[in-house]
Amino acid sequence: MTKTTLAAALAALMLSAAPAIAAPGDVLTVDLDRVLSESAAAKNGTNQLKAKYDGQLSTRRTALQTAAAAYSSQVQTARAAAKPGVPVPAATQTAVQAAGEKAQAAQESLQQLGQELQGVEGYVRQQIIEHVTPIAEQIRNERKASAVIPKGSVLASDSASDVTAVLIQRLDTAFPNPSITPPTAPAAQGR
Repeated sequence: MTKTTLAAALAALMLSAAPAIAAPGDVLTVDLDRVLSESAAAKNGTNQLKAKYDGQLSTRRTALQTAAAAYSSQVQTARAAAKPGVPVPAATQTAVQAAGEKAQAAQESLQQLGQELQGVEGYVRQQIIEHVTPIAEQIRNERKASAVIPKGSVLASDSASDVTAVLIQRLDTAFPNPSITPPTAPAAQGR
């Protein structure tokens, strides 16, 4: 073997034995959808949300269905009792209006709880992303890559550049339990 061939073979052997490190300038990807569904923080957050809100949502949905059925029944009763040329009795009008208001209140209550749940879900996602950022930076630095970007922002990438599994593993250790209690806004200061 010539010295050149031996040097080339040795270089190839060294490169193949080198740990998987991104070349400077490489871009790593993270599948945030997986992080937000498979990480311990995501699963624990989901379980906490279900425990807190599933019963309330079920109760409010049932209340809305009951109120809507009562309203529909009042409307049908009023239509059946209506006679041409005779005004609808005030008591019937009042009953229809009261049933309608109750149905409206039940719908608003369900919508309010749904909005609260969406806000808390957003708070859980925010906490996870806040903890993902420094972990992604740590991985980027270790692998000597130029950037870590969300996989959904890339048209195509090499699967070797995906660091989602490593990131989830580290996130599970660093941040397994998010809070479902958003911080309260500071009270307005009087002048």
